[in-house]
Amino acid sequence: MKSVILLLLTLLCFASVAQEKTADDFSLPDLEGNNFRLSENIGEGPVLINFWATWCIPCKAEMKKLKLIYKKYKDQGLKILSITIDDPKTVSRVRGFVKKNRYPFTILLDTNSEVFQLYQGTYPPLSILIDNNGKIVYRHVGYRKGDEKKLEKYILSLLESKPDVEERR
Repeated sequence: MKSVILLLLTLLCFASVAQEKTADDFSLPDLEGNNFRLSENIGEGPVLINFWATWCIPCKAEMKKLKLIYKKYKDQGLKILSITIDDPKTVSRVRGFVKKNRYPFTILLDTNSEVFQLYQGTYPPLSILIDNNGKIVYRHVGYRKGDEKKLEKYILSLLESKPDVEERR
């Protein structure tokens, strides 16, 4: 019984530490070659960072769900940064894949996986949800049908706790 309680306390400790970590800033090019900096896009609503690759089958399934979530919540301030970790050999597939699927969110290129490693990624997909203060509030590796429901609950809780523009003045 003591070991179970100790394990639960340890897990709670790790969970609260993960929620208190500030997201590391980064700058990456988008598909047009413009630089995108994370720190310049924090504060107007939740930011979901999703690492993926064109060769990753679970990534493709998840991105379809993220497209629906984005369309549902973008007007409330949700931003999705879709960061491909395709390497220099496969990055040429990205533009066609994005265009074919009409992904409406920001697509960024991390061809050397530097930002993926910064966020301790091991394999895609990896989702990181950041609140208005730049704190990581949710992290999930992999994708199985239904994972998007839990993510959507986190997004909704952040949107509901977001102060109105009038309150921020």
